[in-house]
Amino acid sequence: MKIYLKTFIVSFVTLISYNISAQNYAQEFINNQLFNGHKQIIYFSPATELIRTNVIAMDSVSDSVLLNVFNDEIIYQMTYFGLDVKPMSEKPTTLSENESTLEISQVELEEATIFDSIVDDLDKKKVFYKDLTAIKVNVWLTFDKGDENNQMIFYNEEDMQDGFDGYFETDLSKKTYINYSIIRLNPNDAYLMAFDNGKNSGKYFFNFLLNRYVWQKTNGEDKKYYGISDSRTLITNDKPFSNFDVLQEEDF
Repeated sequence: MKIYLKTFIVSFVTLISYNISAQNYAQEFINNQLFNGHKQIIYFSPATELIRTNVIAMDSVSDSVLLNVFNDEIIYQMTYFGLDVKPMSEKPTTLSENESTLEISQVELEEATIFDSIVDDLDKKKVFYKDLTAIKVNVWLTFDKGDENNQMIFYNEEDMQDGFDGYFETDLSKKTYINYSIIRLNPNDAYLMAFDNGKNSGKYFFNFLLNRYVWQKTNGEDKKYYGISDSRTLITNDKPFSNFDVLQEEDF
């Protein structure tokens, strides 16, 4: 029993020390981007073409405006968190340990018709259905393209639908009516989704590099998840943060 207790205490203390060390690596990565000359250099290739899927209501959306909104925001976010973003044209033949590439491989504006409903609070059998428009801005990003050991494909999407709200009411003659309102999407909402996608993709990519750095430093043993806040401070969690979907080559 004494031997077991001693082993447990040693293991517990080792685990605490290990977690503190891993968290120090995470903070070190953030500090490297903000305060000294050990920045991660990202050779970046922006989106140049918008794919439209079933776009009808949003037909007046400008391809160039949407792409510019996305490209500008993801570059801004990566730079804000301290990454040194350079054009892909400046990429050297051989990348050093603190250099990577990120290519926006595909951007898609997708539109769909969805159905929503309003249910009477007093009689659940009374339901009013309405068809609505929903849009998504989908983005595929390729990290270290062409590198057999490191290449990864990320996916992120942001979506929005028509605003829909209402209620049933019954008049004095017992007739039931539905009162509802719809706020239809407009092209500015598509640009907003592109902005949100660029903003989130920039943060997700920083968090990916951050966790990759800790994973490499701890030989993959650390089980925590690390992220950066909007004020550029370290966040630690036992569960994964919102992040990219990681795709296989055949999914792309």
